[in-house]
Amino acid sequence: MNKMTLKSGLFALMTSAALLAPAVYAAGPDDGGCRHEMRGDHKGYHGEMHKMFRGLDLTDAQRTQMKELMQSHREAMQAKRPSDDVRAAHKQQMLDMITSDSFNEADLKAMTAQRSEQRAQAAVERMKMQREIYQMLTPEQQAKFKENFGKRGGRKGDRP
Repeated sequence: MNKMTLKSGLFALMTSAALLAPAVYAAGPDDGGCRHEMRGDHKGYHGEMHKMFRGLDLTDAQRTQMKELMQSHREAMQAKRPSDDVRAAHKQQMLDMITSDSFNEADLKAMTAQRSEQRAQAAVERMKMQREIYQMLTPEQQAKFKENFGKRGGRKGDRP
């Protein structure tokens, strides 16, 4: 095979792979339409929570109650999310801080303190929901839940 033909063939293959990769990534796995992304401090939160309920032999009534509670929690949290306009204004404010001629540390600390307070409040709301779910369990299920919670692994770097 000619050296130029080989090079041009490899170039065509690499170019097509580079152009198709974003399309394949955007299509994502065939997961039945579930497109839930986990980010930040909550990464893996839902998966860990579901693992703790394994083996509890929940009744249909308990499952229904838990689904309703989780749905109302989800709706309440979505209602508290900032609007697109607020998010755009926040993004513009950050850009202004980065690109301004002077740096105002007090403004930055105020903005980060507000965001930290929002995250702390969200953590409190999640804990309240988890406590309500725990209260729905029978004493035997609560014991099993505690056992599952104790088995729960930390971050990958923290595991033995």
